[in-house]
Amino acid sequence: MSKVLQDKVNELFEATKDLMSREEIEPHCEQFNIWLNTQTSYSSDSLGTVLSRAGFYKKFKSITNLVPGQNAVIVPKHDENGNVTGTTIKHLCLELCGLTQEQWNDRNQTTRVTDRLSNEGQEIDPDKYLEVTGRLLESEDPHELAVGLIAATGRRPHEILARAKFFPVEGQAYKVMFSGQGKKRGQDTSFEIGVLYPGEYIIKCLNRLRKEPSTKSLLQEVANEFPNDLAAQNRAIDNRRGQSLRRVVKEYFGDKYAENPALELRSGDDQNNNKALRAACAALIVERDYPGSIGSKMLAFGRFLGHIAPNDKPSDRDLNHIVTTLGYSDYYVTKPVPYPIAPQKEKAVSVRVTEGDFELIKNLQSKLGLTNQQSVVSHLLNFYENATKEVLEAKSQCDRLKEELAVASSRLNQANDQIIKLKEEISAMQLQPELQPEPQPQPQPQPQATNQDLREMIQAIIREELQGMQVNTTPTPTSIPQIKTTEPAEQAKSITNWEDFSDKELWESKAKGSAEEKVRRSFLAIATYNDTMATGDNDRLAVTNQALRELSGANGMVVGDWIKAHADEVVSHNTKHGMGNSKDPGKIETYYNKRHGSERITELLQLISDKFLDGQAMKSGKSEEKPVTATQPPQDKTITLKATEASLMDIEHALKQNPGWTVATKERGKVVAVYHLNENNEVVKI
Repeated sequence: MSKVLQDKVNELFEATKDLMSREEIEPHCEQFNIWLNTQTSYSSDSLGTVLSRAGFYKKFKSITNLVPGQNAVIVPKHDENGNVTGTTIKHLCLELCGLTQEQWNDRNQTTRVTDRLSNEGQEIDPDKYLEVTGRLLESEDPHELAVGLIAATGRRPHEILARAKFFPVEGQAYKVMFSGQGKKRGQDTSFEIGVLYPGEYIIKCLNRLRKEPSTKSLLQEVANEFPNDLAAQNRAIDNRRGQSLRRVVKEYFGDKYAENPALELRSGDDQNNNKALRAACAALIVERDYPGSIGSKMLAFGRFLGHIAPNDKPSDRDLNHIVTTLGYSDYYVTKPVPYPIAPQKEKAVSVRVTEGDFELIKNLQSKLGLTNQQSVVSHLLNFYENATKEVLEAKSQCDRLKEELAVASSRLNQANDQIIKLKEEISAMQLQPELQPEPQPQPQPQPQATNQDLREMIQAIIREELQGMQVNTTPTPTSIPQIKTTEPAEQAKSITNWEDFSDKELWESKAKGSAEEKVRRSFLAIATYNDTMATGDNDRLAVTNQALRELSGANGMVVGDWIKAHADEVVSHNTKHGMGNSKDPGKIETYYNKRHGSERITELLQLISDKFLDGQAMKSGKSEEKPVTATQPPQDKTITLKATEASLMDIEHALKQNPGWTVATKERGKVVAVYHLNENNEVVKI
């Protein structure tokens, strides 16, 4: 829900609550409707919901001095067949603003639940579902841990993140007492629910999530923003964490593209979501803990989901809420639901270190992003074990090469001895005719033929010996370091820690992985500037794809992937300083920086680079790669951009960075438009 919409509703209420004539009230309603139709994009399907969340209906229903013909009207009440069954009095604002009666009727004609229940439903594989849930509960990632708790308890996201309190039930290992329900039905919201993992383990996991720094920061932010409105806090929590949680659900439980999802998709859904986890958990709990008739199962189903007040004996009127429960009843189970045990953790013991070593451990914990000192020690031991293994393998390989070299040297020496011996025999045979006392009557060329045969035999022996050797014929000690494999170098490359690089070293590097670190440091630099140096007098800069692209020099795809992976941090920071998306604070995209203009943005980025990045980020004055540039042929001084991706701000930035050039936008190889800067330095379409 937009904070702006809530402010507009409050403004309308304060302006009309004491007015007693239609002539006085109507202008305020017209002004509100004009703003609603021109400044928002809510559809008729969602308008009623967002107005309700903004407190519109609740506020005007709280007015008691309603006088028909003055500040109120009498409207008929209809039954399901359209027959008039009575009348009711409504404030004029409820009649003149928001949805019309016809729009309400269309909105209430949805058949989504009926369509789901008309199908056979989706079967749950308990073993697969519990295996994925167990892995999520053991995760150190707060988003994954939160989804694991939702899947194991069936609670809503804001209940798990902020409101839920679990207490063990004596004698019931797989049940807990739950309080803190977001949508209350009755005054006493503390009731017993079943859980898929042991209750004690679930309580420990919840405590671990609440102690996590980003969770504590989120709860503090929404409490400061809505100090006296728990419902508004709950909605803000759902908006700010919803995208991250849905991403985890999609990754672990599957979507329409998954061949074998851990949880089958519900009818009409493209991917699994938190409501699907609530429905699946309820189906597993009821199948496991409540054997009996269909009616008794439905009653247990409604109580588990919180749709029926947790009284010992609910009245028949309370059973009306089972209609809501039906919307979650499209899963079924045929296999037995097991009782998984909590994972056993090794007992931790104390290790004594010096004060200097302890400081080093704490620094490593912060740099590696680990949760505790125990994790740092485990990381160091694993690193030592792997490094030792690599060194021993390299030493073994070196020893093996030395042995092969020694064998080759021995063979070469033997070959040299044979060559010397053969040379001596050749010399002796060449001297042999001079020692004969009598010349032959007819000299024959036999000695020449014998010499040729000896040469061929020597060459054959040498070739045979050299083929048996797999090293160079010169046995020098320097040949050992030349015979090395590339595995250690590749392993060293794969564990490059870019966080250890200085800003200068990082920005000079073009190696793989450096771009992501440049984006991360650029985000931290902008955030630190906004938090510490900016005064708030129109000098803050929102974290956007363009700002990170220009500051880091990375291409748009790298920046976009990084922002998606860190959406919560980006949205939280922009929202904290009032720079988020005004229509939907949960979205990453924001147009806050448009108020500055490209020159002012460049000035702010240069200031951030100088103060927080040692002046390295803006040295070149432009990105290493332009994310939307297709070609920039220097011969005609024209920059070509993709028409579907380039904004007017991108065009203006490219022109001001390249004076005297023009920008052409293309789509499917055809020029759509051409732009240049006029003498007033303004972008003009040619």
